[in-house]
Amino acid sequence: MHELTTINWALLLAAVFTVAFFYSSVGHGGATGYLAALAVLGIAPTSAKVAVLITNVLVASVALWRFWRAGYFDWKILLWFAVASVPCAIWGSKIKISPHTYKLILGSVLTIAGLILLFRSRWQTDDVTLRKFFWPLALVIGAGLGFLAGLTGIGGGVFLSPLLYLFRWVKPKTTGGIAAGFIIVNSIGGLIGAGWEKISHVGPLLWLTVPAVIGALLGTHYGARRWSSVTFSRVLAAVLVFAGGKLLLEAAN
Repeated sequence: MHELTTINWALLLAAVFTVAFFYSSVGHGGATGYLAALAVLGIAPTSAKVAVLITNVLVASVALWRFWRAGYFDWKILLWFAVASVPCAIWGSKIKISPHTYKLILGSVLTIAGLILLFRSRWQTDDVTLRKFFWPLALVIGAGLGFLAGLTGIGGGVFLSPLLYLFRWVKPKTTGGIAAGFIIVNSIGGLIGAGWEKISHVGPLLWLTVPAVIGALLGTHYGARRWSSVTFSRVLAAVLVFAGGKLLLEAAN
């Protein structure tokens, strides 16, 4: 792993705190943001993958707890996605693809999803007319998103949130709670796929969990209890556009 100076460590920990604050406020673990910060400092994603997944689990756990306590969670819907996603996340974590191809496709999807959410949030209110949940489609989506999560080394919440929002299966803030649970189970699946040997050699990058958890405690307080559904939707859109734009810039270089 690339050795970091004291200044680089300070910048990295500050970046992780900021990412955890904003990502956790919408129920996300922040993997794409952590990987971006690490990449800027010259640390390859392969070296940081396990540390990022562990950080993801902790941040998403804080988010799940906060959203559940605030009444924004649905176990039944999460289970339909998770039962198909976890095995596929384990499978996906064992496969390697071209970094350029994955960044280009994933970056495009996230950016488009973020822009759609940003556009629709102008008319978003707390009173959303929900549509009937269709579990066969949830199984298919769960399998696909789980595989993609394992393949890319992230929890998959950035994929699930906009779909839940656009399908209107749950209220806007409830997407945060479900996404957090989805991230936890898929990140654990990714860690299982990585194996104990890689987990036991995380090294100093495990310190990323400290500012991440502090940022998550603050971020989820605002996301679950203080922000309106409109603000929540706009922050979610900004997170998606940021993650997607970052990947597209990396693919262009």
